[in-house]
Amino acid sequence: MGFFRKSTKVNVVYKNGVKDRISPALLGTLIDSKQIDQFERVDGWAKVGLDPIRGMGGSPYDGVERRYN
Repeated sequence: MGFFRKSTKVNVVYKNGVKDRISPALLGTLIDSKQIDQFERVDGWAKVGLDPIRGMGGSPYDGVERRYN
């Protein structure tokens, strides 16, 4: 038996109410183009524009850079 790549998909709901399962690589593009209303995370559904989304703003880090120390 060979190795099989597990197909990871993200559950989403488009602005028009249609539900779909998409590639994680496509999620950011659809959020940026304002086509997605919500998507499912491990801990539940995230509403675009309401829930925090990685890389979508927030206050910039104003501390000491620790990755190089």
